[in-house]
Formats: sequence, C-alpha cells, structure tokens
Amino acid sequence: MKQSNASRWRTALCACLILGATAHADDTPAPPPAGFSLPDWLSLSGYIRPDIAIKTSGRENPFNQRGNLFNGVAVQRTSFTATDVTTRDGVPTDNTLDLALLRTELDASLRFSSELSLTAKLRGAFDPALYHEYDPARVDSQAAGAVYGQPNYFKYDVQGSAHPQPLEWAGRNYQIYFPALFLEYSNGPLDVRIGNQQIAWGQAIFFRVLDVPDGLDLRRHSVLDYATEEFSDKRVPAPAVRVLYQISDHWLTDLYTQKFQPAVYGNPNTQYNAIPSQFTVHDTYANYDSKMDYGMRVKGDYGDIGLQGIAVRRYNPDGVYRWTASGVNRDLPGAPGSGAVLAQTPFEVDPTGVWSSAEWFTYAGMARLNGLEGLNAAVRDFPAAAALGAAQVPTYGLAREELDTFFQASGSGLRGHIARAYRAETDLGGGASYVVSAAPGSLLDQLIINVEALYVPDRTFTDPSLGADYLRKHEWTTALVMEKYQRFSADLPATYMVFQWLHKTESDLFGRYLGGMGGDVSKPAPGYGGGYNAIAFALQQPFPNLIWRADFAALYDPKGGLLLQPALRWKPNNSFTVEGFYNYINGHLGTPTNNALSTFDYASEVTLRVSYQF
Repeated sequence: MKQSNASRWRTALCACLILGATAHADDTPAPPPAGFSLPDWLSLSGYIRPDIAIKTSGRENPFNQRGNLFNGVAVQRTSFTATDVTTRDGVPTDNTLDLALLRTELDASLRFSSELSLTAKLRGAFDPALYHEYDPARVDSQAAGAVYGQPNYFKYDVQGSAHPQPLEWAGRNYQIYFPALFLEYSNGPLDVRIGNQQIAWGQAIFFRVLDVPDGLDLRRHSVLDYATEEFSDKRVPAPAVRVLYQISDHWLTDLYTQKFQPAVYGNPNTQYNAIPSQFTVHDTYANYDSKMDYGMRVKGDYGDIGLQGIAVRRYNPDGVYRWTASGVNRDLPGAPGSGAVLAQTPFEVDPTGVWSSAEWFTYAGMARLNGLEGLNAAVRDFPAAAALGAAQVPTYGLAREELDTFFQASGSGLRGHIARAYRAETDLGGGASYVVSAAPGSLLDQLIINVEALYVPDRTFTDPSLGADYLRKHEWTTALVMEKYQRFSADLPATYMVFQWLHKTESDLFGRYLGGMGGDVSKPAPGYGGGYNAIAFALQQPFPNLIWRADFAALYDPKGGLLLQPALRWKPNNSFTVEGFYNYINGHLGTPTNNALSTFDYASEVTLRVSYQF
C-alpha cells in the first residue's frame, strides 16, 4: 500500500523526533558540546527516554477483548425459551509487557526583549506495539468505529472532527504535540501568556481539588506514572490567554480564558483503557469544539495564614455518558430486516460484544453501572427496541432471562453503543495554609498544613442506567494536606514527607457516581452513601551528592483498595537519569466494585525509565 505525502511526512517527523531527542523539565540540562554555544536570547534543552513496564500480576486488562474475564469460559444462558451453554471466543493472551514507549521532548525559549519571550515545548511518543495485540480478523469482527479494529494507541477519535486536539498529530503508533507554545509578556507586576499552554493550580499527588482548569491525557501509562510528578505530563494543553498580576507583595491574581479541551482516555484494546471494549463510544466533542472555559484564582498571605480562592466556569472535561443509537444495520441471524430496527437501538450484532447476562452484569459492576436499570433505560429511551420484543422488567431474574434471550438470538454477541457529552458547571473553591512553629528540629516545626475545598452546584453525572436524563447533584470535595522536610540524620539530606486525606460527597477518585457502586454478577449496583474517602502518603529521601534518591507513595481506599509505589532514582551526572518504580495495586481488600483502585489492580508492574538529557 502506498503512503500518502501527508502520511510520509508524519512518519518522517515522528522518526526525527525520536532520533533527535529532547529533556526532563525538572532536571538541569546537560552542558552543550565543547565548542558549541547558544546566543543569549535562545535556550534549548531536551531529553529522550524509553519507558518499559513489566507485568507482575499475570493478568491482562479485563476491559480489553483479549483480557475479557469470560474468554474461554463456558457460561450457561437461560432465556425465556431455552437454555444453552456458550463460550466467548476472545482469543486470550498473556503479555509480559504492559508498556513499551519511547518519549522525547524539546524545550526552547526565545527572548525578544526584556519584556517579551516565546516558550515552546514539543513532545513526541512512539509505541512500537511490542505486545500480543488484538486482531479483529481472528474473531470475525466487523465492529463499526475507527478505533475498534487494530489497536490505535494515540488517535483521539471524535465524531465529525478529524483534528480535535490543536497542535497535536497522532496515529496508531505515534503522538506529536505542543504542551506549550505561547508568547509571554512581563512588565513589573503584570505577566501575560497567550497561546497553547497548560494551567496547573494544584501540586498534590493522586488528588485534584482546586486543580480544575485542565483535564488529563491518559494515553501514556494512564494514571500509573511516578506519583510525585503530580500530573505534570498529563494535563491537556489548550489555546488560552492567562493574566497574572501581583497586586501587592503578598497577593497575586491569576485569570484565564481558554478553549475547552476534554480529558483523553486510552483507546479500546490498548494497555490501560478502562471502558469495557464490548461498548462503542461516540464522542460528541465536535459539538463543543468552540466552547470556552474561564476562571480566576486569588492567592496571598494574611499574616501567618496563606489563603486562596478560585471561581471557574467550565465544561467538565471528564464528560458524561448515555445510551445512543448504534446506526449499524446488521441483521440478527435468521431475522431478515431486523438490522434496520436494531440500528435504532443502542446495539450492534458483533462477536466483540457481550455474550451472556453473566457477562453483562459482571461488566456493569466493573464499570460502576446498574445492569438492571441499564437494560430498562435501553428499552425505555429507544422505542424501536419494543419492535424486537424487548420490554422493561422489574427484577434481576427477569432481566437475566431477557438479556439471554437476545444474546442467544444474536448468534455471538451484542455490542452496546454509548455517547460521550460534556456539561457546563461552576466550580467555587478555597484553601488556607499555615506553617507551624515549634521546637527547632522537631516533627512539628515548619510543618505546612493546607486545607482545600471545592463546591460544584448541580454537577452533572452519568446515570448508572446510562439513561437519557443525566443526574444533577451538588458536590463537595475537600482535602487536608500536611507536608514538611525533616532531617533525621546529619549524614543525610532532609526527607520530604506529605500526608493527604480526600473526601468527596458524590463521586469516587475518578469522578464516578457513588450510586453505581457495588454491582456484580449476582446483583445490580446498590450504591453507597456517606461519600468517598481516600488517604495518601509519600516521601522522598535524597542521599549525599544527590546521586541517589529513594521515593515511596501509597494510596489507600477504605472501601478496599491499596496502591503502593516504592521507587529508586539514580542520577550519576547531568545527562543520565535511571528511574525504577513498582506499582503494587490490590483492589480486592473489600468489595472490588466499591473501591476506585480495583479498576487497575490487573496493572501491578515494574516500570523502568532511562533518560538522556541535553
């Protein structure tokens, strides 16, 4: 097959980025080669870094076709008319690697005058796909949708938009984008930045309370990178105007308006995607491409107390989901003409869909949805379903029989179709901090105590039924953060420690409504009240000469989830850094579908990163 000129250009540019290299933003760049110097008005740095994650759990991602929990498992189906046994043909596999990725970055700063400068940051990522990949031909799949065939690691698929992310070019194996490309004007207390940029209002590990301007891009190792990097590689950039003004020595205002850009999740059948691949997502971001977010933050000191407040009007970048018509005209076996009716419902006949009511209820629980009400909403909101004999049912038992009736009729499986939309909200938040003074050298001396709270009236949530009417709830998010540097030995630099507690009234760590929690193969989701809680702890211990550093981070969900991340960093000089960390994730210390971390507990792994900086 011949490559188009555009395809050849993208491939060449990707190769140039990977071979040309780029630099770790948090590290001092290596000195330029002997005999080479840059003019004073220009600075360049960069890095190149392979990331490798080796699986230790022995399990595949259950949200993917090849990791589906029902692959190769004989399951009894009892319909209104017959009982049979089916075995899902998903071609199971066992990968050694969870991730093999080559990253690059190039940072440039051009100073035109003492007041005006240009900042540019170019990043590239390449995934050679060294995995046992899903192959739709092996299961005779004809699933509709650009990313539901061969795995595509980086394309962000939006209906009606070929280029939803400004200043990003992405394909199956590569991603090239500008996280920063903006002009900056500084004059006394005024600083103005115009262009593509990220806005970080938070520096917490795991938790985001007041850090609301940007969504997260989870295509590169999802949420499983170094915890202490504080999402620095994840925030989605957007064209924006940002104005910072120093009102006085102690008070700063920060205002912005930017193009709305949504969070980006891993594609189906890639390593870390979290939406079950038996479902097709219709992303409707093209309808919101011209929407704007705006907000302000005021931050300063009042005596010994630090204060801040934010007010933001934004479209929630996480999005909300509901059933949508599949639009796929494919007949049920032995029922000519049924495809035209099925196209008006949220279902499509395909072997990559759901095969049994047991699979339906299991994955509804894993997705934090209600399997019984999900069936009823698909019938209620799409009248064409009645023409196929579907009806709303009041009990779990009847739901299983009705579902198995249709799964038997499908001959293999039924794919569900859901639409992703976005809703505007107002985020109001504030925080206060205090530095404790105590006996010099004691654990309390110079302890920083920080409290943050965010209130969102009428926040929109996905209904656990995936019904057409979204849920609207007032949500509070609060956090307590305590951090300090403590010197435990005269022979070692100070240890950095941080403790965090998070409470949310309506949703979990990933924004999923608590009313969808707790479902499994035996019951629809009952949900739970009392809010969501999580506790985090982290420390960093550098060693003499700062060549070695030991890190540790932990996240605990009292509903039964635990993540432990020990790490070691070796930096022998300014050019090379070697980092290794282990993610131990256990989401089965309680009911798995009641805690946030069970979504990723297949991903216990060892990650190695080797960086060359210049």
